[in-house]
Amino acid sequence: MPKLSPGTWIERELFESKAYLALKGIAPQLLILIYGKRKFEKHGKKGNEKRVCVNGDCISFTYIEARKKYGITFPRFLRGIDDLLSKGFLKIEHQGGGYQKDKTIFALSGNWIIWKPGMNFNNRKKERNQRGYLNKE
Repeated sequence: MPKLSPGTWIERELFESKAYLALKGIAPQLLILIYGKRKFEKHGKKGNEKRVCVNGDCISFTYIEARKKYGITFPRFLRGIDDLLSKGFLKIEHQGGGYQKDKTIFALSGNWIIWKPGMNFNNRKKERNQRGYLNKE
């Protein structure tokens, strides 16, 4: 796999879309960070090469990475990911679990193009942790 480039490309259609402009809080920044994780390869004949994203369906971005590298707290991270999922920028390919030390794998999605207010594309499965004392008999 090619290494990450020093920059990334964001299409005007994306950052002028209704879905992008409706993102709240940390979600726009998370989207840029996730887009920065894309890897591209050149395809085609020399002089007519096109850059193609080769990992658009297997991008991992963990809370630990968000906290250590960017100082993003857990609640902000979850709200941002939930917003990106619901507006069609991301979808979950594999649901990880923090207690199993398993990463969630995201795929980039193009559903943001058809997003309208009130639409909800994807939801993250909420963790069902039972907190507090449980009387097991």
